[in-house]
Amino acid sequence: MDQIKFGSQNLELVVNLKNLVIVACLIWWQIINPISNLHYYCTAADERHYPLLLNLIGSIHQNDWTHCSEIAVFDLGFNAKQREDLQKMAKVSLHTVDLIHPDLLKPFKTSPTNRLVRGWFAWKPVVIKQALDLFPYVLYADAGTTILKSPDIIFKHIQQQGYFLISTGSHAIEERITKAALHKIVEPLASATKAFLLDPHTNMISPGLQGLARAVYDSYVLPMYQTATDLSLFVDDGTSRLGFGAGRHDQPIFSIYAYLNRMYIHPEGWMNILVDGDYVPQHIHWDIKQVCDQTVIFQSRWLYRYRGGFANYIRLSVY
Repeated sequence: MDQIKFGSQNLELVVNLKNLVIVACLIWWQIINPISNLHYYCTAADERHYPLLLNLIGSIHQNDWTHCSEIAVFDLGFNAKQREDLQKMAKVSLHTVDLIHPDLLKPFKTSPTNRLVRGWFAWKPVVIKQALDLFPYVLYADAGTTILKSPDIIFKHIQQQGYFLISTGSHAIEERITKAALHKIVEPLASATKAFLLDPHTNMISPGLQGLARAVYDSYVLPMYQTATDLSLFVDDGTSRLGFGAGRHDQPIFSIYAYLNRMYIHPEGWMNILVDGDYVPQHIHWDIKQVCDQTVIFQSRWLYRYRGGFANYIRLSVY
C-alpha cells in the first residue's frame, strides 16, 4: 500500500515501488522517443472567442514558426466563414470534439452576470485526450494565450518529464469545489488524501496551459477524459464555498488528479524548468503588470491586443 504523508502546505512522498515504476516508465519513454525539436499545440474556441484564437495562432506563427509542427484547433462552435478561414492557415488543423456527453458543447449560464460557457468546460479533458491521440506530446493552451517567445525549453521539459503544469497562485481547491465533485471524487479517498486536497493551502493548477506527453496518458489524461461523461462534476450549482460563479468547473478536477498523480506544479511567474539535468529559468504569467521582456507565455485572456495583437502575423498555407 502506498505510503504518503500530507502536510498542511506540502506533500512528502515516501519512495516506494510505484514511484520506481513511474521513473522506469519515463526512462523507457525517453529511450524509445528521443527528444524532438517539433512543437505540437492544441487549443479550442468558438465563434465568440475567435479573435483570441487568431491572436494565439498569430503569436505562434510569429514567435515559434521554425519549431511549430502543428496547431490542432478544436471546434466548439465556429461559424462557416471561420471554419473556412482556419482551414487556409498554415500549420493549423481543424477538429471536431468527441461528444462523449450530449451537452458537452451546450452553453450554460455560469455566473450571476449571466456569463455563458460551453459544457461547463468538460470539453477540455476531451480535446486534450484527442490531441494526445494525434501527437506524442502537446502543449494545450486556451485560446486566450499569447506566445511571446519560443517555448522550446518547455517542450523539451514535457518530453523529458512527461508533463508541465503551473499553479494559479492562491486559489485553493477547497473554496472552489462543488458538492457533487466533493462527493464523487474526494470523499471515497483515504482520509489523509482528503485532508491534503481540502487544505486551504492546496492550490489549483492552471488548466488553460498544460503540457502533456503520452507518458501520463493512462494515469492523468484518460481518467480526466472519463470524468467528462458526468457533467455534474463540472456544473457550478452554487454549492462551492464561495458560491455561484466560483465553481471553476474543470479546474478543481484537473488539480485533484494532478495531486493524486504526485505531479510537480510550477509556480506562476518565474520558474526553473528542468531540461537535460539543468534548471533553466522561464517566465509565464497571467497578470499584464508582471509581463516583461523575458516572458515566454502570457495567459492574456481577453487582452489579445497586447503589443498590438498578433493576428496579422498569421501565415496562409501554400498549395
